[in-house]
Amino acid sequence: MIEEPQGNAGPVLAIDGLRKTFGALVATDGVTLRINQGELHALIGPNGAGKSTLITQICGELRPDSGSIRFDGRDVTRLKAHLRARLGLGRTFQITQLCQDFTALENVLLSIETRQGGSFDMLSNPRRKAALVTQARDRLAEVGLGQQAERRVATLGHGERRQLEIAVALARRPKLLLLDEPMAGLGPEESAAMTRLLDALKGQYAILLVEHDMDAVFALADRISVLVYGRIIFTGTVEEIRSNPEVRAAYLGEKRTC
Repeated sequence: MIEEPQGNAGPVLAIDGLRKTFGALVATDGVTLRINQGELHALIGPNGAGKSTLITQICGELRPDSGSIRFDGRDVTRLKAHLRARLGLGRTFQITQLCQDFTALENVLLSIETRQGGSFDMLSNPRRKAALVTQARDRLAEVGLGQQAERRVATLGHGERRQLEIAVALARRPKLLLLDEPMAGLGPEESAAMTRLLDALKGQYAILLVEHDMDAVFALADRISVLVYGRIIFTGTVEEIRSNPEVRAAYLGEKRTC
């Protein structure tokens, strides 16, 4: 049992001195990070920088060796993943995790039911609950899938599945959206559509965007943090990132093969 969040004027996410090792490998090395209310904060870095390890610690799937994580004003360092989600931590994944045989609408309904502490029971179909259906259709419309509500996930295109995963996350009324490479596998037109979607969500939600598509990052981010070998080497605005020589040498100046 957890208490309801009490509202917080500080950062939505505050990470201090987070460290995680695997034997001799230091995966996160004293990471300190702040995500503010309504901010779209991008996390970038080359392959092997420790981004995935950091994400799993933020979400509660992996416990840090030391350091702290505060979410919406409370210490969640030792809180399990499903309890962090209940507090308002929404997440998408590099590989979409959707119910392939359900429709787009049913996937969002499932997320709403989970948020409310219920479960999707085909015998007591939540489709019969008009208010839930309205909420689900609103979330689909918000991500541009209003006309795809009755399509099975297995029939949706890759970009549409990415959009649906965001709708599923939004259905849980998150205080923070953690988006793990939403542009992965998208073509130019799909990437442009995803960029427009994320731009529309800016300001409505605090967003931590982990992404390799630098065109999207530079178009969207209020601030950017650069992670290299488990350490954040610089945090700044787009212009500060572009002009920082350490960042250019460590990441922006390399060939983008990731």
